[in-house]
Amino acid sequence: MSFFALLWLAALGLGIGALGRAVVKHGTPMATWMTAVVGVVGAVGGGSIIHAILGDGHTFVATMLGAALAALLVMAITSWQRTRGEGS
Repeated sequence: MSFFALLWLAALGLGIGALGRAVVKHGTPMATWMTAVVGVVGAVGGGSIIHAILGDGHTFVATMLGAALAALLVMAITSWQRTRGEGS
């Protein structure tokens, strides 16, 4: 995977993290920097997994899976933090 593909996925993850913060109703209990980190990790991780499985030439699929994984991670961690905070 090229450096620019990783850079693109990292930027996509930042965007997904920001979108996740904007979409969640009553705010997210996750810090802004944590949302950005989770978005980047999800996007780069998902893109890297697809690249490892399918090889070169599947940038669109890697981008879509990276975006989906980033969004799912942000939603899962936000949900986990909310339920953890309510039980205390």
